[in-house]
Amino acid sequence: MKNKIPLWINLSFWFFLCAGMIFDMLVVAVNWRSGELTDIKHLQDFFRITNPGDYFYLKFGVLIFSIICLVYYWKPSKTIRMLLLIALCVSLADMVFTMVHFLPINIYMAGSNLDAVLTKQRANSWFTANYFRIALDFIGLYVSSRALHKEYTLLPNQ
Repeated sequence: MKNKIPLWINLSFWFFLCAGMIFDMLVVAVNWRSGELTDIKHLQDFFRITNPGDYFYLKFGVLIFSIICLVYYWKPSKTIRMLLLIALCVSLADMVFTMVHFLPINIYMAGSNLDAVLTKQRANSWFTANYFRIALDFIGLYVSSRALHKEYTLLPNQ
């Protein structure tokens, strides 16, 4: 069981990331989905103690444990290595996509000089692209769960 702990931690990080993304999409983000300036002001007031960037801790946890698991399982199984490599690539793609697309929108929404039309366009762009990001996270969750399953079925003597 000791050898499976990194995979369990990795899977836990993926699960919490996916759950957090779904929670954000269904509970928090729907409050500003309209892109109205008053809704954005309420969003800014809501995030006066924390900020949406705090969820990067989970993203970095996923990235770090994807690397740790990949290194740990590099030799024991080619199948597990391939699954973990896919999970790492998905994690990196998700991180880059978030930095390139979502971070500029979040920075703009946190600002004080908001244009009504541009704000609606960016809110719409954020929501449309977030479905793709959630799909990426589900792929990472699935691949990580498959790696754990393969660890139990391919390497039962450890």
